[in-house]
Parts: sequence; structure tokens; C-alpha cells
Amino acid sequence: MRQLTAAVSVAAIGIAVAGCGGSNESSPASSTSTSARPPVAQAALAGFLLTPAEIDAALGVTGTQSKEKTDKLQDDTAKQQWPAGWKFPDECVFAVGPGESPVYANSGYTAVSGDDDAASAPPGANEPDPEVAQLLVLFPSAKAANDFFTSSTQRWPACANHQFKTPAGPDSPEMNWQVGPVSNSNGTLTATLTMTASNNGNVMTMTGQRALTVRNNVVIDVGVIRKDPPDLSGKVADQLAGKVDKQ
Repeated sequence: MRQLTAAVSVAAIGIAVAGCGGSNESSPASSTSTSARPPVAQAALAGFLLTPAEIDAALGVTGTQSKEKTDKLQDDTAKQQWPAGWKFPDECVFAVGPGESPVYANSGYTAVSGDDDAASAPPGANEPDPEVAQLLVLFPSAKAANDFFTSSTQRWPACANHQFKTPAGPDSPEMNWQVGPVSNSNGTLTATLTMTASNNGNVMTMTGQRALTVRNNVVIDVGVIRKDPPDLSGKVADQLAGKVDKQ
């Protein structure tokens, strides 16, 4: 699955997004509604992912295509060739994108199914292609999945309203990151992230949305590249959650 620290050019920057922030207003919606249900089986995961047509409808675009499917987490912070001595902030590692392996380390997850889907931006648009990164992470029980969500509500605030810069590497431009606050509403964490890439005087600003929720024993991890409307990541996560609820 394509992630933020893949090779990037200023002319066409593709990223998977994340965010982090502040308040803890509610507990996961699944903590009472799904805890008594049989756990979801690994074989069912891929069938819950949104289709390109469903993503078209959610983002208000046409022509969405699946770019890369995945059955594993990855560590994009480790792939980036940062200049010697620079380290991605530990408290903001999950801000790189959905499904980062350091975020799920020692959580007890057992399987992953994901897809990276993108449409083409209108001709002449000075913005990245609309994109959705959708990850479903399986846990052995609803309790284990809810424990991960609870841990996330405690960890995300460390990066709230945080700004930092990733220096240019051999295959990527300098990037300035601005993380906004997070909302925890009805068991879904959502946040926005603004990233500005600079290279040889060229600048592109990208707006990402991030959502995390849980249903039964499945953690739903979503990133969206799309400035408006600002609640798309939550809507995508809710659609995925609805599919899990129907199984």
C-alpha cells in the first residue's frame, strides 16, 4: 500500500494520510453492540473493503481505481532515507498513514486486509489525486480490538496541534507537517493533517483526513486525501463499519 514516505515528486505527490489530536469524548461504539457476537474470521476481511464505485460515491468523484492491495502492515518511517541524525517523532509515527506497523506493535493483531484507491484530479488542478487508504486489522476478540482503540485515544493527543518538518531526502522533498486536533465522537477518532512539500522553489499543500474506529474484533483504519468536505474519513470508516456489522 502506498504511504506518505514513498518516493514523491512535486508535480504529482501521492500520500496516505493521518492525523492526531486531543479529546476523548466517547468509548468505541462496538464495546457494547458487538462484544457478544462471534468474532469476524480472517477470510471475511477482504469482502468488507469498499469497492471503487462505493469510493466514487463517498468522495464525489468518478473513475476510482484500486492501486494496491495489501495483507500486511508496513513501516514507512523506516523506508525513508532521512538525513543522518533525523528521526521521525515517536509520538507522531501513526501520522504517517493508516496501518503503520510500529503503531500496532505488541497489540496482538492477527491479520490485515487493505486497499489503496485513487481517482484522477481534474485537469489543471493544483492538488493531489483524491485517494482513500482503507485498512482492516483483525484482532482475536472484540475486547482486544477495543483495547487497541482505547490505547489510540490515549496516544494520539501527544501529537495534537503539533508542527514538525521532515527534511528532504534523496527521493522526496522537504515536508512541513501541521497536525490538528482530533475528535472522538460515537466511537470514531477523526482528525486532519496539512502537509506542505517544497522542492526547488515548487510548493504543494495537501490536506489529509484520518479516521479510526472498531467493530467487533476489527479495527478500521482509514486515510483520505481530500480537503472538502472535512468529514469524509469518518464517513468512509462508518461505511466499512456498516459492512462489518452486517456479517
